[in-house]
Amino acid sequence: MSAAPRSRSVTAVGLSLWLIALAVLGAGDMGGRQSRGTVSVLATWTGDEGDAFRGVLDTFSRTHRIHVDYQGTTALREVLSSEVDAGTPPDIAVLPSSGELAAYAAGGRLIPLDDVVPARPRAAYGRLWTPRVRVGGAERTYGVAIKADLKSIVWYDTRRRPGELPALAADGRRWCVGMGGDATSGWPGTDWIEDLLLQQQGAEVYQRWATGRLAWDDPRMVRAWESWGALFGAADAERALITDFRAAGRGLFGGAGRPCALEHQGSFIRGGYRPPSRADFAFSAGLLPDADRRSTAREVSGDFAAMFGDSPEARELMRYLASATAQRAWAEHTEPGRTRPFFANREVPLGVQSHDPVARRIAHALRDSGALCLDASDAMPTRMRLAFQRAVLEYLSDTGAGPARLLRSLERVRGEIRGEPGRPWLSTVCG
Repeated sequence: MSAAPRSRSVTAVGLSLWLIALAVLGAGDMGGRQSRGTVSVLATWTGDEGDAFRGVLDTFSRTHRIHVDYQGTTALREVLSSEVDAGTPPDIAVLPSSGELAAYAAGGRLIPLDDVVPARPRAAYGRLWTPRVRVGGAERTYGVAIKADLKSIVWYDTRRRPGELPALAADGRRWCVGMGGDATSGWPGTDWIEDLLLQQQGAEVYQRWATGRLAWDDPRMVRAWESWGALFGAADAERALITDFRAAGRGLFGGAGRPCALEHQGSFIRGGYRPPSRADFAFSAGLLPDADRRSTAREVSGDFAAMFGDSPEARELMRYLASATAQRAWAEHTEPGRTRPFFANREVPLGVQSHDPVARRIAHALRDSGALCLDASDAMPTRMRLAFQRAVLEYLSDTGAGPARLLRSLERVRGEIRGEPGRPWLSTVCG
């Protein structure tokens, strides 16, 4: 007769323990407080970069009592496309391409941010870093560049004298060049062509081309391609085609492999140099062939946070990621000895780069250059960008044939895209 009450007592105790365990697990990083909800985030950052970004998200979770489910992947385009097609997109995705941002906005997939991120925080970025897309007759903001990089630069070993660089730049054998990039192979070549056009012709011509209003076979475009092709001999071009972009700069510092002296690559690459303190940069206008040596125009890139799902929790996280508070925390969460991220937000002090003079120069250039222009291929519709990447690989495999045939082919693609509905080009890429 006494067995039943005892059984009920044991069951009650077990249930209580389970409830306690669930409460602890549910609290996660909330410091014992109950979570108000969950937000899913997709971005490209993994490894050390991913750890630093997770630190920012953990700070948000503790402060706002909102759990963040973060997924970092180097195949973001493929993962995001699959999740969107399946009807299960993340609440927030950080897109490395302003063109993809425009495409998702035009397809009705994104939440406008005009009422999410207040006008004052958006003004700290400027229009270049908060792209507006015309959808249904209205132009709205759909993304905020929560991270930025400078591209119109050339890296070299600090043991070299700056006066040596022009002579080195004239010799194609002294450039560290790698076209490999997994599914995106060829993009380093598109950066060369883009920067050559910008430094030879200026921001106005560059913007017309990047927004689909200048023909690919325009003589000014032809000149940029020919300048690039004339720089490299057959052996240098072949080596570039089989070299991964992440390995291209290893020869800068006299390590194993073929020595080289210069690398045309964005500011993010410095994090892969060992040690980063051995690398300095010069602006590409002073070194690229046929460039206007007085040019102060700089090509840049951004990682744009965008909302695919609308909820109070997602809105709160979006506002936080766009804030100077979050970006200062991001820099502070970066491991000692690692390069810190750069930001377009003018409310983030240059002091977040600590006592790193090279990083401070980059951060300053991202704000105070004569003209900043977004990476052109990133701003283009996906089909155009992929065709561009394939074309630079084909051109490098036989520069002697000239670029005319390839440029006519790219011009046909541009014409076809301009005739397709729902294939938007950004209206501006320079500011």
